[in-house]
Amino acid sequence: MTNTQVTAPSFRVPTFIPLVEAAQIYNLSEKALTQLIQTGKIEAVQLPTGELLVAAESNGHKPKTKEQIIREEFADLLGKPISVHEAGKKYEVLSAIYGWVHAGYIRVIKKNIKRGQKKLVDEADVAYCATVYKERLKKYGGQLQGVPIFDEFGNPYELKYEDLAERRRIKRQAQKREIEKLG
Repeated sequence: MTNTQVTAPSFRVPTFIPLVEAAQIYNLSEKALTQLIQTGKIEAVQLPTGELLVAAESNGHKPKTKEQIIREEFADLLGKPISVHEAGKKYEVLSAIYGWVHAGYIRVIKKNIKRGQKKLVDEADVAYCATVYKERLKKYGGQLQGVPIFDEFGNPYELKYEDLAERRRIKRQAQKREIEKLG
């Protein structure tokens, strides 16, 4: 009789955890996590019972939320009131700040009670939005028309297929240069 040794396969089988548990680990709402699953940013499986299980390692991609970024980078500004106009000038985002306040990305600390009073907002939110905005502005060469900056929850927007988007952007820029040469 021969002594045959069986070895385990060399690939790694992913571990999956319930959606509720994953939401706690990633510090995201179940709705936000479901959105990341639907866009393909986080791997998940659905059991025949309908329960969603999320990959424990999430393919090495753990998206940072607005709250995490603010806690890590702007904790000293958290809750510090600043007027919308002052903040726009200080962070050089005057044209965009009113839209961010309206969209709810920037928390309003004190609304106008009487006519002529300033609306005060959280400076940490302003610093966060301005930083994400400037990073995108730099990444896209100063052209942000049609470029999403934040998702519906105020987190930095992440593309599902960044390589494809980059190739298309380069192609459009080349076409634009060709048109400018001709005209």
